[in-house]
Amino acid sequence: MTTDEFRAEMEIELAWRQEEIAFFKNQLNYVTEDKKGKYRKSLVLILYSHFEGYTKICLQTYIQYINSQNLDRRDVNFGLMVAGMNKEFLAYENLDRKCDIFRKELPEDAKLHRLFRRVDFMEELDNFMNQKLHIQDSLIDTESNLWYIVLQKNLYKIGLPVDIFNDVKNDINGLVNRRNSIAHGNFKSGIEEQEFDRWEQKVLEIMGELMRVLYDYAHNHRYLRNSEYEDD
Repeated sequence: MTTDEFRAEMEIELAWRQEEIAFFKNQLNYVTEDKKGKYRKSLVLILYSHFEGYTKICLQTYIQYINSQNLDRRDVNFGLMVAGMNKEFLAYENLDRKCDIFRKELPEDAKLHRLFRRVDFMEELDNFMNQKLHIQDSLIDTESNLWYIVLQKNLYKIGLPVDIFNDVKNDINGLVNRRNSIAHGNFKSGIEEQEFDRWEQKVLEIMGELMRVLYDYAHNHRYLRNSEYEDD
């Protein structure tokens, strides 16, 4: 996958979501004035679903782009490196893995067997680093509630800065909270036009900024440990 193909996928994903949001919003023209507030509650649910869905798809597509670059693990930043070594870390953390030398006589010596796993990991480290990078896109998990902290967790998992959406932290949390209160039947009143328009503007800004950041990282090779590379 080239950087242009990566960007095109994100643009296509954004376009159909923008079109759908606009379509359902336009249906307000056929709703009587006294029912528009209630209808906008459903628009908030649609808006949130596109915010969460677009974020998840874009981050997974970014992983797919990284995987397509035929990189060694040692080439990439530590976040991506760790993301691509999940199997190795699970083996290291597996308390059932014990040193064969002492397994029979000292089966319950936890400190000794932890030392074995550490030694084994370090002995294999060069081999681990020289293997091709592959990250499972299932690593991305929006947890059905894309709170700001959940977004940060997902950015952190794949070596992206966690502060890029600091300015809209309250907006993200506010949208999730409003969506949940509507979805769970706890929000009785309608949504005013100004409130929905503000949510819509913020969501579209966030989705556009996410695309910009991901493309920047891909196009300028900022995922590499040494990111001072020439552009494509």
